[in-house]
Amino acid sequence: KRAVFEQLDTHCRADTVLATNTSSLSVARLADMVSHPERVIGLHFFYHPAKNRLVEVVPGAKSGDTALDKAWRFVEAIGKTPIHCLDHPGFIVNRFFVPWLNESCRLLEEGMDIASIEAGAKEGLGTAFGPFQLMNMTGIPIALHAQGTLHRELGELYTPSERLRAQVESGEQWAIEGDVNAEVAEKAARRMNAIAFHVALTLVDEGVGTMEDTDIGARVGLKWPTGPFERTNKLGLASVKRDIDDLGQRYGVPVSPA
Repeated sequence: KRAVFEQLDTHCRADTVLATNTSSLSVARLADMVSHPERVIGLHFFYHPAKNRLVEVVPGAKSGDTALDKAWRFVEAIGKTPIHCLDHPGFIVNRFFVPWLNESCRLLEEGMDIASIEAGAKEGLGTAFGPFQLMNMTGIPIALHAQGTLHRELGELYTPSERLRAQVESGEQWAIEGDVNAEVAEKAARRMNAIAFHVALTLVDEGVGTMEDTDIGARVGLKWPTGPFERTNKLGLASVKRDIDDLGQRYGVPVSPA
């Protein structure tokens, strides 16, 4: 992709805005390949782009205000919903969504069953689809690749599940049918909410995105009925904080940001 941008630089006018649709590649690294890096911007369209309205507008370190303004107006002109985020691994939505998927596989490693994890995940967020069904729909290898990218850039909390890796190697889809154990489902819901909410809090604390854009990203891009922050309010701040602190003890990460 860097080679493509290098070629575009030689053939396009200096004021042409060059946009990359990526969920994980660095906008700044692509901008390094052109003589006018201020015109390079990230526009991350979400699956399925013909139907999904969300677009993450991602300026790189050298992106200019003109390119950002043109990109934002273009997204609005084609009927999409833009959110602004910094050029960090996973941007906003995949930063918390991919670990949510990965956590379901960690729960499977620990002996929980898929049907109960699936039910708990849906109940925990009020969603129509659980993590395993979503991976079956969008591609299990994509989930592993995205988690691996976050792990390389952000550390051990984002280590890909070995169970996820094994499923990719098998070439099979997840078998999601089965009886639901209500107690297991409740534990799964709390763990999966905790990882998603912790990462959402962290990315806002880092200035990658705002609480408002994070919730918009979840509602529009993922079709969650509420975003992480609105859902936290519904569940109760004290309860969610306890679950995040438990997660911190499990994985050795800082407790929930204030």
